[in-house]
Amino acid sequence: MTGRMLDRSLLTGRSPDDILALVAGVALFFSPLLLGFGDSGTAAWIAPVLGPVIVAVAVKLLIAPADWGKWAYLALGLLTSAAPWILDFGATATAMWTHVILGVAVAAAGIRRLFVPSHPVGPDPHAT
Repeated sequence: MTGRMLDRSLLTGRSPDDILALVAGVALFFSPLLLGFGDSGTAAWIAPVLGPVIVAVAVKLLIAPADWGKWAYLALGLLTSAAPWILDFGATATAMWTHVILGVAVAAAGIRRLFVPSHPVGPDPHAT
């Protein structure tokens, strides 16, 4: 077999917060299709809008860490969590809970970055 497995070195030096936000953004993007609220009006279009924004921020921060990431994650997470009430789709339980849970995960990544020193995943690339 000539296929290549996931190389663990791809995650070396990466913040677990960025990985969490990336996964949450991808999950948010696909949630209307996978969880069956694709015909729920506002809920069906906001998830595919916010998801890629979260993914883009996470990818940018995985490539080049920046101090503004904590504020971006906090803002995007709070916006995602509040979207069911701001955009009035709180009555659609699946959509509401999806946005709240994934939004809290993204906001938690921002809060963790605010209060916990960064500890990248993997071995220290500067270790001798």
